[in-house]
Amino acid sequence: MNIKRVLAALLLAGLSPAGAQAEAQYPSKPITIVYPYAPGSASDTLSRVVGEVLQKALGQPVIVENKPGAGGTIALEYVSRAQPDGHTLAFTASGAMAVSPHLYKLRFKPTEDLAPITTLVEIPFVFVTRADAPERDLQGFIRKARATPGGVTSANAGIGTQAHLTQMLFQNAAGIDLNVIAYKGGAPAVNDLMGGHLDSMIDNAAAQAGYIQAGKVRGLFVTSKYRVAAYPDVPTAEEAGLPGFSAVGWFGLAAPRGTPDAVIQRLNAALVAGLGEPAARKRLTDAGWVPVVGTPEEARERARADLDALGKVVRQIGLQPN
Repeated sequence: MNIKRVLAALLLAGLSPAGAQAEAQYPSKPITIVYPYAPGSASDTLSRVVGEVLQKALGQPVIVENKPGAGGTIALEYVSRAQPDGHTLAFTASGAMAVSPHLYKLRFKPTEDLAPITTLVEIPFVFVTRADAPERDLQGFIRKARATPGGVTSANAGIGTQAHLTQMLFQNAAGIDLNVIAYKGGAPAVNDLMGGHLDSMIDNAAAQAGYIQAGKVRGLFVTSKYRVAAYPDVPTAEEAGLPGFSAVGWFGLAAPRGTPDAVIQRLNAALVAGLGEPAARKRLTDAGWVPVVGTPEEARERARADLDALGKVVRQIGLQPN
């Protein structure tokens, strides 16, 4: 074997000898995806879909481990300190990556200490009311809120979540003053909404899909510039009479900084192929997600841009770091 020719071929392929060796040996044991929230949520299901795709492509078991707390940053810090060999991965979210750094005194920098693999899906938010609310559209809701400042209740899944920030931006755009109530998660909030204890709430589009489809809540608008496939009758904010208003979050996957690029690229290729299959895409869109799998570079740029943009929103609404 001509060693010079092998090295030349590796360089032409964009791989160093060390990178080629890492790719050839990877994965050598089960892979753990560290999920930053409690089990049972809509995005928990997404993490397990990702695990199934990777397990099928890479031939090793993929385990999802829940590590909730501190707006998702406990899990991200844990992964940032893990061995950078591609066997411990972080399920990332725009809130944890781009909002939490402005709200918590972190011992690491998510956008610098984690190596993006890909963005997985976009997360539109949806604003919902009780199914029996007399206000049947956004304009009716706004009229009621303006007539009773501070008298209309509206829940979110927690202070400092991206849903909360979007809710505050909605208030500003609509010129209303809601009685905003922060819950510890979306599930208890929607239970109170359906039980008649709340007037409205904002949540991620996937979490509300089943409730909207079953007629248990009424969707007034989605925050994306496009309608959500899981409930196509719910208009966008623009269509509902709130021109120029849009906001979406995202979920992604990342590895510790220093993970060999060959390993990052192999994980990326597996996800691009697996989540690009028609059955997988339908599974995601039916649940309310919008698949946006792309390159690691695109994921990195998106996280950094959101860190800057959402920091401005945090300062605008006066949230203070903990």
